[in-house]
Amino acid sequence: MFRKIKGQDRAIDIIQRALRQNKVANSYLFYGPEGVGKFTTALYLGMAMNCHSTMDKRPCGVCPSCKKFLSFSHPDLIYVFPFPKEAGKSDVTVDGEIRSDKTLQEYEDYIENKIKTPWKEYFFTKNIGVRIASIRMLEHRIQLSPNEGNYKICIIEHADTLTIQAANAFLKTLEEPPEDTIIILTTSKPNSLLPTIISRCQQLQFYPVPKGKIEEELLGYEALEIFEAKMLARISNGNMEKALRLMEGGKIEIREQTLQFLTFVINNSDLKFIELSNQFRTSKNLTKLQEMISQLIIWLSDIAYFKHQQSEITNLDKTEILEILYERNPNVEDYAPELINFMEEMLQRLSGHVNPQLVIIEIYNRFTDIFSV
Repeated sequence: MFRKIKGQDRAIDIIQRALRQNKVANSYLFYGPEGVGKFTTALYLGMAMNCHSTMDKRPCGVCPSCKKFLSFSHPDLIYVFPFPKEAGKSDVTVDGEIRSDKTLQEYEDYIENKIKTPWKEYFFTKNIGVRIASIRMLEHRIQLSPNEGNYKICIIEHADTLTIQAANAFLKTLEEPPEDTIIILTTSKPNSLLPTIISRCQQLQFYPVPKGKIEEELLGYEALEIFEAKMLARISNGNMEKALRLMEGGKIEIREQTLQFLTFVINNSDLKFIELSNQFRTSKNLTKLQEMISQLIIWLSDIAYFKHQQSEITNLDKTEILEILYERNPNVEDYAPELINFMEEMLQRLSGHVNPQLVIIEIYNRFTDIFSV
């Protein structure tokens, strides 16, 4: 099953070698960007340690143990992730019971999302974190003997959200974990972890998924046009989960809006652009604007490729628009890098407290300076 994880050959090779040689470490830190397979790899490692199949086929994905891992129902899987806390109540008892009905419902909804559509983002209603109650539960559980398998598998997802109190308590567990326990931490922010936690784990780095791997995966899911798969792979920036979310969310609609924006630039349709910009007066459509800017960056790259590297063009079905934009200003080597940097700065500004409408107006003005007749 490890072959399902795309673009992480080095990490997977290390894990499979450790499995073959029976040298799996007691504690791991999987770190790297979001959406590149860290959690799935951790789950598959836990499955492999308890799989009923032969060594060379572990994990098989079909034995009773593997099926329980995939449904998050294996009694020897201890899965810790950040979730909300009700005021005045402890998150969870040492036996794993969540005291608040509301928190329990969100907890169960998160697990269901993780099983059925793991690429989808799940938003809790309150601030989340891995708190000391969850660590106390983990400490209690790992002192017990495995229930069904050979090993207890503890996965702490988004370990960077450990509170200081929880992190300090967890250090004691990491110092001498039971021999029948595998602890795996995942994070996209390793610098947010205590150095003492990092030093006690075998570290495995995960990398952005190559664009070609994402394209291949997307084309295998749906009857997408090649240009659509190329576009989504470029926008996702190495994040497989984001690419799948974009595909499912119909972000081709954003592409149509981006084409509309470029048409306004080409035709100097200022009034029509103002109507478009009014959609972004508040942060309600902030995500749409971010995706639109990401697509405009791809268009700028395509203009740069237009003359000499057409095989690299993403928007293959819109070469007539690319040609117009290129002919309006053929000095692409002069303006493209600076304009792409400008667009990336606009994306960063949107992550702060900025009026989105002012951002798109600034982008429109910059584009019209370069591409208007």
